[in-house]
Amino acid sequence: MAIILVWACYSRAFARWSVTEPVAMIVAGAAVGLTDDEWLLPSIDTTAALRIVEFLLALFLFTDATEIRDRIAKNTGVTRMLVAFAVSLVIATVAGKYVLSVDSWPLLLILACIVMPTDLVPAQSILRDNRITKRVRDTLNVESGLNDGLVAPVMLFALEAYRRSTDSDEVLGAFGHALQAVVKSVLVGLPIGAAAGLALSAAAARGWTDPRTVRCGILAIPVLTFALAIQIDGNGFVAAFLAGLAYRATHRDIPGEPLELTEGLAQFLGLGLWFVVGAIAVAIPGLDWQVVVYGLLALTVFRIVPAALALIGSRFTVPERILLCCLGPRGVASIVFGLLAVNSLAGTSDANLVVGATLVVVCGSIVLHGIGAPLVAAQFGRRARNSRTR
Repeated sequence: MAIILVWACYSRAFARWSVTEPVAMIVAGAAVGLTDDEWLLPSIDTTAALRIVEFLLALFLFTDATEIRDRIAKNTGVTRMLVAFAVSLVIATVAGKYVLSVDSWPLLLILACIVMPTDLVPAQSILRDNRITKRVRDTLNVESGLNDGLVAPVMLFALEAYRRSTDSDEVLGAFGHALQAVVKSVLVGLPIGAAAGLALSAAAARGWTDPRTVRCGILAIPVLTFALAIQIDGNGFVAAFLAGLAYRATHRDIPGEPLELTEGLAQFLGLGLWFVVGAIAVAIPGLDWQVVVYGLLALTVFRIVPAALALIGSRFTVPERILLCCLGPRGVASIVFGLLAVNSLAGTSDANLVVGATLVVVCGSIVLHGIGAPLVAAQFGRRARNSRTR
C-alpha cells in the first residue's frame, strides 16, 4: 500500500520516462520479493485468494464490456481480429505439444488461454496516441475487451477437463459441466445488467438520483452478478462480462462519470496484481528454455500470422495491418487466468509450467509492447506525414 501511495504521487513524472503502472509495480514487487525467503505462490493457493482473483477479472471484464458500443458492426476489423484470435488459440494449443513436449491437451488448452488474450494495460499509450488512426485504436480496444470474455468459458472447460481423465466420457462430462456453468451465468448476468441499465437510466432522467450514487450502483452490478453466479455454481467473471454487455445495451445517457468508481477499483486491485507478479518472478526457479520459446512465440508468431491472414482484403492500409498484428500486449487477463490455473493445478509439476509461461508472456509483453508501442506509433506517424506531403 505504501508503494501504491508513492506511485500515486509520482505517476506522471514516471510516465515521462515511459515507466508505466505494470513496470513500476513489478519492479517494486521484485524488490520486496528479494528480501523475503517465503515464496508468495503458496499463499495465494487458497479458496479466498481464488475468489479475489476471480472478482478482479470480473471487474475488468465488466468495464471492458461496457466500453463495447456499436463499433463492432461499423468496424469490420473487430470481427476479423476475433477470428484471428480463435485461430491463435488453436495454433498455441497445437504448437505447445511440440515446443513444450506436453501430451495433455487440457493443459495445452489452458496454456493457450493464458498466453493469447490481449490486454492494453501494458501499452495504454496506444489508446491516447493520435498518430495511430482511430479505427486501429478502436479495433484494438474492442478486441481486447471481447477476447477476454470469450476465452473465459473455454478456460473453464479446459480446467474442468484437466481435473478429469481424457477419455471421451469424461471430456463430454467436462464440456457439460462448463456449459452448465455458462448457462447459469447467462441467466444471472444478462437480466441483472439489463435491469440495472434501464433502472439507472430512468432514475437519472427523472432526477431521482445523483452521479455519486449512480457510480455506487454501477459498481454493485458486477459485485451482485459475481456473487449470485458463484452461489448457484455458475461462473462469476462470465456473468459479470455478460452483465456489462447488457448494461451497455440498455442504458441511456447518464451524467457524470458513471464508471469512474468501478474503473478506479479495478485499477487499484490491478496494481496489487502486478506487484504479486514481480514478487513471484524473482522467487520462481530458473525457466526451461522451451517455456521461454513458447512465450516468445505466443507474443509474436502466434499473434502476427493469424492476424495478417485475417486482415487480407480488409479496408485497413498496410501500415495499419502491421500495427494490428504487432500490438497485442498481454496483461491482467493472462495473470488472472494463470493464477486460476495454478490454483486448480496445485500440487502438480504442471503448475510450475503454467507459472513460467505466464511470467514470460506478461513480462515479455511489458518490454516488447510497453517500449515498442511508442516506437511503432512514431514510425507510423512519420509515414503518415510523409504520405500527406507527397
